[in-house]
Amino acid sequence: MHTRATASPHQIGAVSARRRWSLLGLSILAQVASAIFTYGAAFLIPTLQQRGLSLSRAGLVVAMPTVGLVLTLIAWGTLLDRIGERRVLVYGSALLGAAGSAAALVSANTVALAAALVVGGIGAASTNGAGGRLIVGWFDARQRGLAMGI
Repeated sequence: MHTRATASPHQIGAVSARRRWSLLGLSILAQVASAIFTYGAAFLIPTLQQRGLSLSRAGLVVAMPTVGLVLTLIAWGTLLDRIGERRVLVYGSALLGAAGSAAALVSANTVALAAALVVGGIGAASTNGAGGRLIVGWFDARQRGLAMGI
């Protein structure tokens, strides 16, 4: 039997407002890192072209975070149901950070860079479902719109 890692909507009052908003803040930081990694990769195109890659190949390399993200959204959702949003955010963010470090270390090797970008995209995908579930599970219906907006 699985245990829920978060308060159900019926138990929202049991979680302090400070804890809810703090966790939302951490979720936002994870989502920002995810967006920077995923969409910031396009800024590598000029460097990749200077190394001799055509524009189409450079574009393919910088699309790898999106590939990793799309391929693993359902898997992260399944894991989210099993272990909860806090753990998914931690594991996904750790994977994203490790992949970012690896990408910086292997940036001279285009294939290794593309692989690191895929792994980073896999980590980045964790924030999509976790952020939404955090808001639905931790915030009262009267606060969800504000939390989503933030």
